[in-house]
Amino acid sequence: MTPEVGTHCPTCPYFLPTPAEVTTPEGIPANLTCGVRLLADRKVSWIRRKDLHVLTTGDFTYTTANKFRALHLPGSPYWTLQVDRPTVSDSGIYECQVSTQPKIFRRFTLNVVVPSAAITGTREMFMKAGSDINITCTVKGAIRGAPVTWYHVLPRPPYTAEEVEEINAGGRGGVQVVTDKHAGTSWLLVTHATWRDAGNYTCAPAHATPATVSVHVLDEEVPAGLHHDLHPSKAPPATTATTPPPVAASLTLTLLALQQALPDNHNQLRRFCFLLGMCTLLNLVVVAASAAAAVCKTTQDLETFNIAQCL
Repeated sequence: MTPEVGTHCPTCPYFLPTPAEVTTPEGIPANLTCGVRLLADRKVSWIRRKDLHVLTTGDFTYTTANKFRALHLPGSPYWTLQVDRPTVSDSGIYECQVSTQPKIFRRFTLNVVVPSAAITGTREMFMKAGSDINITCTVKGAIRGAPVTWYHVLPRPPYTAEEVEEINAGGRGGVQVVTDKHAGTSWLLVTHATWRDAGNYTCAPAHATPATVSVHVLDEEVPAGLHHDLHPSKAPPATTATTPPPVAASLTLTLLALQQALPDNHNQLRRFCFLLGMCTLLNLVVVAASAAAAVCKTTQDLETFNIAQCL
C-alpha cells in the first residue's frame, strides 16, 4: 500500500489534497505541489522515480540540473518542485516523501507534451466561388487560454514573393475568427469567397506547432498568371469552307466535251480547251481538299490531326 496518511496517529504528518497530475507544454515551467500538515521537524524530499534520484530536500536542491528547484514559503504547508524549461524526457512520476518512520509519500505525474495544432478535414479544400469557407482548428497540449492567430498567404503569380497577412488584424468584410480558449478550438469563417480568398490558411497557437490548409476557389474568372490552365481556352470556331460552285463543274465538262468535238485540224484550239479544262478541274480539287481539312479541324484535336484521315 502507498502510505499517504499516518494511520491511527492524530499527531503524525498527513498530505493535503493537491493535483496529482500536471500537464505542461514543452518549455513552459511546471510546478508539482505537495501539501503536508503536522510536519514538525521532519523533512520533505522530492524523488524522481525513474532513477530514484533525490532532487530536493527541504529548501535545498541536490541535483546539478538547473531546471529543478525547491520552492517553499516559511510557515506554509506546501512544498513545490519547480521544473523549468521541461522537455518530453522529463515526463514521468515524481514522489513527495516525508522523513517519518516509516516514510510516507505521495506520487505525482508530470506530462510534458509538444503542443500542436490540427485542422479538421483534408489539407486541401476546393470551394465554389460565392460559397463560405469554414475552417476548424483544434489545439492539443497548449496552455489553456493561449491565443490563436490566423494567417493567410495570398495567391500570387509564379516567381513572385508571397504576401502574408494576419487575419486577426482586419481585412475585407465577411471574415470572422472565433476561439474557445478553454476548449482549445478556433474557427475561421469567410463568407462569399472569391479568388482573392484562395491560398494557404495557417492556424498558429502560441507556443505550439502551427497547422496549414490550402484553399482553392473554383468556377470564377481570375487574372491571367494566377493559375495555369485552370480553364482550357476554347479554340475559335473554324471558318466554313465554301463549296465549289456548280458553274465551275459545268464549265469543266463543257470544255472537255468541246475539245473532243473539234476537228483534228484545230489542234491549237483543242489544246487550249484541254488545258483550260484541266486548270478548272485542278481548282475544284484544291477547293474540295481545303473544305475537307477545315471540317476535320473542327472535329478532331489538333495534336492528333492526320491529314491522311481527312483526305
